[in-house]
Amino acid sequence: MKSFLFYLLLRFYRIFIKIKVKTYFDIENYTGSLIFAFWHEIILFLPFAAPRKREIDILISTHKDGRFAADIIKHFNLGNVGGSSNKEPKKAFLKMLKRIKNGKDIGITPDGPKGPRRKMKKGVAQLAYMSKYPIVPIALNASNAWRVGSWDRMIIPKPFSTLTFYFFEPIFITDKNEMDKKSKIIEDKLNEF
Repeated sequence: MKSFLFYLLLRFYRIFIKIKVKTYFDIENYTGSLIFAFWHEIILFLPFAAPRKREIDILISTHKDGRFAADIIKHFNLGNVGGSSNKEPKKAFLKMLKRIKNGKDIGITPDGPKGPRRKMKKGVAQLAYMSKYPIVPIALNASNAWRVGSWDRMIIPKPFSTLTFYFFEPIFITDKNEMDKKSKIIEDKLNEF
């Protein structure tokens, strides 16, 4: 019940915000699974920008706050994978690998669940390498926003502001030796704004 009320609150607040989506490839008609990577700070309004034709499961921690978030995103028709880099990482990784091999997309906050802020952890690159599917970095430019005092400095857009989400071109990691280099490229894309 609480999650549905929070969902309704987000929907109501959304009326006062303009959301734009800029894509660098045809996401909706892309064949094959995708791994969406985005910073933890942009998760609040990202579901409004999610591609509608794609089945996306988001990696969300299994602690109380994570389960609340998982309940909220269900109302946006998004799925979830329970786990994190801190709790049962191998189990979560194998679940994601299985789902992506079965045609689903995966969404991951590579700096979550507790930071360090805006720094890539290795899991996203490893998932791309092991699955052979690409990473799509998602960045956000907010015209006017507050920042929460949390570790991620979560973005809360001010009324009548514009949120522009950028879905960059897919980045493949086909060789284990290029993980660090490609991770840096992805991190730079995520930090464009």
